Amino acid sequence: MKPFITTFLSLRRRSAPVRYAGAALLVCLAFGVRLALDDVLDGYPVVHFFPALVLGTLWFGVGPGLVAVVLSTTLALPFFAPADDGMPWPHQLATLPDRLAALPPKGWAGPALFVVTSLVVVSIIAALHDALDTLAAGEQQQAMLLREIYHRIRNDLQSVASLLMVAESRAGAKEAGELAKAGERVRVLGLVYSSLQRLQREPFVPARAFLGQLVENLAAAHVAGRPITFTVEVEDLKLPQRAAVTLGLAANELLTNALKYAFPAGRPGTVAVRLGTEGQRWVLRVEDDGVGLPPPAPNGESPATTAGPAEDSGTEGIHHLRPAPTGLGHLLLEQLARQCGGQLGQVSDGGVKAWLAVPATPEAAAL
Repeated sequence: MKPFITTFLSLRRRSAPVRYAGAALLVCLAFGVRLALDDVLDGYPVVHFFPALVLGTLWFGVGPGLVAVVLSTTLALPFFAPADDGMPWPHQLATLPDRLAALPPKGWAGPALFVVTSLVVVSIIAALHDALDTLAAGEQQQAMLLREIYHRIRNDLQSVASLLMVAESRAGAKEAGELAKAGERVRVLGLVYSSLQRLQREPFVPARAFLGQLVENLAAAHVAGRPITFTVEVEDLKLPQRAAVTLGLAANELLTNALKYAFPAGRPGTVAVRLGTEGQRWVLRVEDDGVGLPPPAPNGESPATTAGPAEDSGTEGIHHLRPAPTGLGHLLLEQLARQCGGQLGQVSDGGVKAWLAVPATPEAAAL
């Protein structure tokens, strides 16, 4: 329906000669159909003109529609004052004024009703045009406001990231590390809004391009000169904004942890990033073949326990583990899992395999 509306709105923006000629052509085609089907449409002198009137007004505007009414009425008059059967058309046209003059007053009721009905149709379509113009103007204004909002948010996030970089340069080693992490999280949010700005009206983020760009940015920032390779496998998903923010921040944390701890002393390795649909959830997996997690604590506890709900949907074969609750990054991951009703976990098995599962429906992901 929308492409059809867009088509006839574009026709109304054509030049006046084209629009008036188009409406006249439609009426002439309707008249030709009437002549070709004279035996079938006998007794229906004007019904064939209504499609031409509707389409002429709808496609070309009110002015051409009124011209179509006048032309249709003129071409319909011979059918209201029919001539003798077998009379040639030139002779019928020559005798038309006399036949019209001989019509009784009741005979003019048909043409009058046709004119009134046609004008009502044109008026209704004119009101439809006004409504569509208002709707189109509102959509353009909304798109402009959304672009402005995304642009301002992105600029504000860049300003915050710049302030964090300044604070990082003046802070001690420990504080500088935390400020650097905070700046990276702000840049992830900026990446989401950049994707939304490119999409303009659509409140969804293309997962493949979004995560691919995120991995590329992190690799450029943390892997320069290190023998670490990345593999990215992402389904062609359209993520709601909240889900994109959640998964983007989680991917940033998990990738940063892998790059920071998995490959010490120049150790080579591979980091795999995967996002796909498993059951009713989107599951983000970040896996490395690095040194893995430290051994269990002396008290016998595992260095990781469960995070999120106990149920496991689409994550069979993965132990529900959680590192000790220390560090801002891990607390952020836990909070993200709780906010979206998802599940967070990791296991050390020839490296670290971590995952975050979030509800796959936009409504649930926006909770």
